[in-house]
Amino acid sequence: MAKPQLTKSGRLRLIEQLESLRGSGRSEALERVKTARKFCDFREDVTYFEAIREQERIEAKIVELERVLADAMIEDDAPTDRVGFGVEVWIRELPDGEDETYRIVGELEADLANGTISVSSPLGSGLIGKRVGETASIDSPGGALYFEIKRIER
Repeated sequence: MAKPQLTKSGRLRLIEQLESLRGSGRSEALERVKTARKFCDFREDVTYFEAIREQERIEAKIVELERVLADAMIEDDAPTDRVGFGVEVWIRELPDGEDETYRIVGELEADLANGTISVSSPLGSGLIGKRVGETASIDSPGGALYFEIKRIER
């Protein structure tokens, strides 16, 4: 299994999430369980079982984040003469598309709504290694799409 890739900012976001879960997330979940336990019939109390499931979900997320942070490779030092991990790239779909901007990140950080795409996605992998002015060809179910690299920044 490949080690997860993170940018420095992605690592910091995961650390913040982990600390939040360890602190307020965990204590709030335990308090909900205690409260539900006081007023429940353990055989069929939905509130109690939902509180237990939420506590288990938080504990599982804490373990997952700890594992990811322990195993992750932090990669933010790619040069900006080519598209690579951690860079921001401006592209234009050819022949007459609008400019779009994406940051190339690992799968754990990818969030298209926030302008980040995975290095292993079809678009991300198709852009890797390209220079400004070059064209990337991306296979899609509707046929090949072509993107011109307009700008690359760290």
